Amino acid sequence: MDVSGVLLMGVIGGTLARHRGYDIVGFFFIAMLSALGGGMLRDVLINQGTVAAMSQPEYLILAFTGALIARFTYFKGRAWEVMQSHGDAMISALWAATGASKAIYYDLPVLPTIMMGVFTATGGGMIRDVVTGREPSVFGGNQPTVVPAVVCAVILIVGDATGFLALGMALGPLASYALFLVGYYSTWKLNQDKDFAPVNATVNATVSQVATIARKAENRSRAVARELEPKALRAWRHRQMEKALERRVEAEVVKGKNRAEVRSAADEFLDEFTSQFPAIDANIDAEQKPNDHERLLDGVGMDFDGTSYNDETAQSDPEKAAAAHADMLDIILADDALTDELIERLVARYKEKDN
Repeated sequence: MDVSGVLLMGVIGGTLARHRGYDIVGFFFIAMLSALGGGMLRDVLINQGTVAAMSQPEYLILAFTGALIARFTYFKGRAWEVMQSHGDAMISALWAATGASKAIYYDLPVLPTIMMGVFTATGGGMIRDVVTGREPSVFGGNQPTVVPAVVCAVILIVGDATGFLALGMALGPLASYALFLVGYYSTWKLNQDKDFAPVNATVNATVSQVATIARKAENRSRAVARELEPKALRAWRHRQMEKALERRVEAEVVKGKNRAEVRSAADEFLDEFTSQFPAIDANIDAEQKPNDHERLLDGVGMDFDGTSYNDETAQSDPEKAAAAHADMLDIILADDALTDELIERLVARYKEKDN
């Protein structure tokens, strides 16, 4: 069974070399790869002794004979195409059986056994197509090759497991060839639609749900973190505000204003500000927290990003908005220049509010 198809595959490979315009060297190489490539690939992967094509001279002799036949005889036309496709399918069926049986002989697991059947049946064609610069036909096309080889290998595995390996050696190639005939005459082939993804919508919906849950969990954890915020952080914010107000007091004194009056106004502003924005008050009770987003910012008008009062997210998720504003405030307070600008803006708002 292993050598029966070598001559025909040599002829098929040599005919392809003629179509590609190769010289006699090309005929020999393409014929050898077509006829022996699958078996050599199988034997190399099994790694048990010398490759059969090298240890038994009839393999090379038959392959090169097929190349010579193709060199001196021009096979073409519809009859040749039918004979080539059907002969290739029958040889692939036989080789799938021999590849699987050799894997069984060396006690390979089930999946490698199936792979050996497939590689033996299709490996020569794949190597031939790659060498000649074509896309391997096993990757798609109207002639099924891999599925029939898999079916053949599975039948041999079942036959070996049930004690009927000889029967499997007969039924496997027949079933493989029958599948080829079904595919060839009914134009059956595996789906090649690159956009085919029946679970795509489900996966995308699941990812979206997971992302939403993750965002909610993050917002909740941030809100909890704010509630448990250490007083040291609030004290730091308070000190940064005090330092900024002290710089403003000094600047106002340099302009000629009374120090006592300027400091009194600054203290009054700081008391008012911390009562409206508790996260900056170092003395606030850790259990006390604002009821909603409006209480947190009402009366001060701190709109750091310019969109908080128009953002639907801020209205629907006050905890998230509060956490975002607190983070932004920390960034501003870490920079003296930004803190001074913040103080100027807030004082201006404070004066307008009083007026």
